[in-house]
Amino acid sequence: MGEASNNARIVTAVVPSLRIDVLGARAFRVSRSYFAKGVASGNVLIGEAAAGKAAQVQPGERVQALGLGEFELLSVDGSTRKGNLRVSLRVQTEPG
Repeated sequence: MGEASNNARIVTAVVPSLRIDVLGARAFRVSRSYFAKGVASGNVLIGEAAAGKAAQVQPGERVQALGLGEFELLSVDGSTRKGNLRVSLRVQTEPG
């Protein structure tokens, strides 16, 4: 995740799905609609490819959000009684 990992953190979260807008919003502490606008404008990449608005993130994939940073879905750690997913993310934000 880049050379300097001093601003990286591990985030555990409960999310309804593995959609990119849901995970990105949780990773960068922004609203889902704000992150979805970045996806729609092509500013979010999964690997090297631009992410579609309904893209799903798989464990091990890295997501780059221009202007925010990047995150990796480390694992899906189970589900809740209501069917939500527990996930672990490694998040590295851009300085500034």
